[in-house]
Amino acid sequence: MLDGLRPWEGGASAWNAAAAAHLLRRAGFGATPLETERALAEGLEATLARLFEDRAAPELRGAVRPLLASGSLDLLQAWWMSLILEGGAPLRERMTLVWHDHFATSNDKVDDVRLMHGQNELFRSKGLGDFRVLLHELARDPAMLVWLDGNSNRRGQPNENFAREVMELFALGIGAYAESDVHEAARAFTGWGTEGRSFVFRAQQHDAGQKTLLGRTGHWNGDDVVDLLLEQPACSRHVARVLLEAFVAPHPDDEWIASLAAVLRERDWHVGRTLEVLLRSELFFSARARRSRIAGPVELVALAARMLDATIAPKEAARLASAMGQALFRPPSVKGWDGGRAWIHSGTWIARHNGLVALAEGAQSRGIRRDLARAFGETAREALPDRVLATLLPDGATSALAEAVTRAIQSAPDLDQARTVATALVLTAPEFHLV
Repeated sequence: MLDGLRPWEGGASAWNAAAAAHLLRRAGFGATPLETERALAEGLEATLARLFEDRAAPELRGAVRPLLASGSLDLLQAWWMSLILEGGAPLRERMTLVWHDHFATSNDKVDDVRLMHGQNELFRSKGLGDFRVLLHELARDPAMLVWLDGNSNRRGQPNENFAREVMELFALGIGAYAESDVHEAARAFTGWGTEGRSFVFRAQQHDAGQKTLLGRTGHWNGDDVVDLLLEQPACSRHVARVLLEAFVAPHPDDEWIASLAAVLRERDWHVGRTLEVLLRSELFFSARARRSRIAGPVELVALAARMLDATIAPKEAARLASAMGQALFRPPSVKGWDGGRAWIHSGTWIARHNGLVALAEGAQSRGIRRDLARAFGETAREALPDRVLATLLPDGATSALAEAVTRAIQSAPDLDQARTVATALVLTAPEFHLV
C-alpha cells in the first residue's frame, strides 16, 4: 500500500478545527457550528463513523412521491437539495452527487422526472456498495437507456452510444479499448431498451452471434460485456481516479491511482470500504489535498448554508446552484460538468457572489433566514474578526482577507451589520471557494 494511504497519525493535537472542517467538507457538505464542535470533541473515528451513517429523516425521502406526480423538474431538484441541506446522510448524498456527475444523464433528453428520480435512488442505494453491482444496474437503468439511445440499438443496426460511453467514461477511460471493441459491445447490448418506465430485453432485436471483445471471443450479451469491463485492470484504476478527484485532489498521481485501485480490489470492489481507507489516510489529510478543489455550485451553496446554520428554501438553493452553472439532473453532456476552473467565469462568478451575499444578508424574500448572532455567538465587536474567520475559514485566511474583515467590522454602524458584512466578505473571498 502507498505510504500515503496508511492511517493518518497526526495525533490528538493535529485533530483540530482545520482537520475536522476538511473532513466534513469533503465527505459531506460541511457542518453546522454545533456539528463541528461535536466532531472536535469526539475525534476522527467517531466523526468518520457518523459520516457513514444514514440518519436522513424518512419523511423527507418519502416527500418525493407527490412531487413526482407533478412532473416538475424544479421540485425534484429542490427535493434533492433538501436531502443535502438536512445533512442526515452526508457521505451518501456526496457519493450520489459524484455518481450523478460520473454517469451523467440529463432530463433535457430523458424528459421524465420519475426516471431521473429512479436513477438518483440507484446512486443513493448502491453508490457506497459494490461498484460491480452499480455498473450492472446502471446498464439496465431506464433513464440511461433513454439518454444513450438503447431503444435504437437493434440487431443489424447497432447504436454505439452506450457501448462507447460505458468504456470511455464510465468504466475504462480513453486508451483502454479499441474502436472494434465499441462495435462488438454495441452488438452485445442490442435488444436492451425500455417499455414504459421499465427495462425490457427484446430477444428478437438481439444479436446473438459470436463477438470478439477486449481479446475475448464468445456469444456475449450485455451482462457479459459489463463483466469483461470489470475484469480489465483499467477499470479499477478508472474508479480509483474518480474517488481521488472527488475526495483528495484534481489530477491525482499515477501512484495514488494504482494504490487506491489495489485497495478497491482488495475490498471486493466495495466503494464504502475503500473510502474508509481513503478518508482516514495520510494522503487525505495532507497539505496537497486541503483546499485543492474549486467547489462546485451545489456543494458551495450547501457548505455556506450549513456553516452558518442558515435556513434556505431548497428550491432557492437549487436555483442558486443552477445560476452558478450546476443544474441538478441537467448535466451539460454525457461527460458531466467539467468542474475545476470551468466553474469560474464572469457570469458564474457574479452568480456566486450575489447568491452568497444574499445568504449572508438573510434575504427572506428568497426563502433565506440566518441568525449570525447564533452562528458566531454573542461575540464582542473587537473579537468578531477572529470568530468569523475561525468559523468560516478554520484553516486560516490570508492576512489581506483578515485585514479586510477587520476594517469592515470596525466601520460598520452596528454589531448586526458588522456580522453581515464580515460574513459576506468571507463567503465571497476566493479562499472560501476552495474545498
